[in-house]
Amino acid sequence: MPGMDAHEILKKAQDLQAAKLAAKQAAVAPLAELLATRIRLQSEFTETDVPYGKAYAVAAAAGWSPAELAEIGATEPTPRPRTRRSKDSGKTAAAAASDSATEIPTQTAVNA
Repeated sequence: MPGMDAHEILKKAQDLQAAKLAAKQAAVAPLAELLATRIRLQSEFTETDVPYGKAYAVAAAAGWSPAELAEIGATEPTPRPRTRRSKDSGKTAAAAASDSATEIPTQTAVNA
């Protein structure tokens, strides 16, 4: 690059980098728009899970079979995971208190 000083070389390098960055940003813009749309739609779809399950159960309780519902395009809802109750959740407060009152205290060595 005869006749170019350091400032001109740096300017050319910056221009090249700016052009590459602009091209990359332009290429990703449509993807960003579609990604935002997908995220919004997935969120809206998830919000329908509970009401859909309830409506499906009402239809089934009214006599619609899973096969009949499938014929109209209604798929069986995904069962929600069941939460487990802890072992102590069924105890009353009085029972829990009596359990703690009957605990054997720890023993310590005497004259050790």
